[in-house]
Amino acid sequence: MAQFVTSSDQPLLSRSLLWAGAVLMGAAALLGLAGGGLLGAAAAIGVQRHVRASGMPPSELAMHHWRRAKTAAQVGAHSWRGQVPIPTPRQPKPARVS
Repeated sequence: MAQFVTSSDQPLLSRSLLWAGAVLMGAAALLGLAGGGLLGAAAAIGVQRHVRASGMPPSELAMHHWRRAKTAAQVGAHSWRGQVPIPTPRQPKPARVS
């Protein structure tokens, strides 16, 4: 049976490296949250500018885009249903060689 000798004077993991990694992970998390906040603010400002530039109230603009999407979906479904399937010619099965 093998015996493993462990020395108690040297730690298995370096505490300074663990702390450095934890600090870097925390900083990355804070930067990610800040970036997400900036992204959300930019998206909100862009939507607000789009609504103002359209000249319609938001509810009317939403209905306009809803009608466009609904019409596009109906046209696509009608086009898909209206297609006649093209029969594929059957290939003769190769003869089995014994």
